[in-house]
Amino acid sequence: MSNLALVQDGFHKEDPLSTLKVVTKPIPKASPGQVVVHITLRPINPVDFMTLRGGNVVNGSAGSEGFGIVHEVGEGVTKLHKGQRVIPVTAPGSNKGNGSFQKYVAIDADFVLPVPGYMSDEVAAQFVVNPWTAYSLLKLLEVPKGEYIIQSAAGSTLGKIVICLAKHYGIKTINIVRRSSQIAELKALGADEVICSAEEDVGAKLKEITGGKGAWGGLDAVFGTMTPMIAGGVRDEGKVYVYGMLGGYSTTLGVGDLFRGVIITAFVSFKLLAVPEKIHALAGEVAPLVKDGVIPVAEVEKYDLKEFKTALAKAGESGRAGKILLVTA
Repeated sequence: MSNLALVQDGFHKEDPLSTLKVVTKPIPKASPGQVVVHITLRPINPVDFMTLRGGNVVNGSAGSEGFGIVHEVGEGVTKLHKGQRVIPVTAPGSNKGNGSFQKYVAIDADFVLPVPGYMSDEVAAQFVVNPWTAYSLLKLLEVPKGEYIIQSAAGSTLGKIVICLAKHYGIKTINIVRRSSQIAELKALGADEVICSAEEDVGAKLKEITGGKGAWGGLDAVFGTMTPMIAGGVRDEGKVYVYGMLGGYSTTLGVGDLFRGVIITAFVSFKLLAVPEKIHALAGEVAPLVKDGVIPVAEVEKYDLKEFKTALAKAGESGRAGKILLVTA
């Protein structure tokens, strides 16, 4: 047996994904306190593209989450056993090249979650990054029932989870999308309002919907020109959490919003996933929401790890529904 891995061999600033290749490496050994997980499924998330484009994993593997089977148990590990279905939380290791885009990963046992019997392999593979981020963002905003929040990239997997969670908690959502074709689907999920940024004046619509008082807070996956739009639509002293950079790496905050006390702050999911106590607490809080169907699970499309070029192209398609999984036997 050998460890098949998708690695970034060097870095090309203009085309970082061109440096990816599949290689064969030795299977790692479990040090004391670790387990080796045989990963069979791993999703391609937007955060994985950010990692690869940042050149942080040269000679290593990205990959923020996945599903697998315990292959080896290290000395001192008592709560996991060989052959057990598990979720390795690889996000913290991904930035160091020890992510899930490889067949075997050695990881501290504290960062490995047993998979409940009711959860399928495909659901387990995408249990962490999007559900936990959406849940944590809403928790941080502390939105009272009946108040509005604004979110960009509402048609994304994470955006859809926000809509469903907000509906469950009695929070109203204003959802910004780029294509009007997404409106009907989001309304069916429970979105209260959907604004197509390509066809409507976002600022004017936000004032109209909220009666001029502004939304309680905002969630922004786009950044760039989108952030000031959302900032202008939240209440005085409202908070906007930026958790992605789909639209650029810099933005400008209007002086009026600055003097209104609007706060723009970053949410870094990898920091959230770097503390074992937080990981296990979140798993316990989010799992029932998945089990009960409150959090929707994206349909999947599978590609062999060796087909990574096709898989990455599919995962990067604008407006694509579902989740792309890289598969190894």
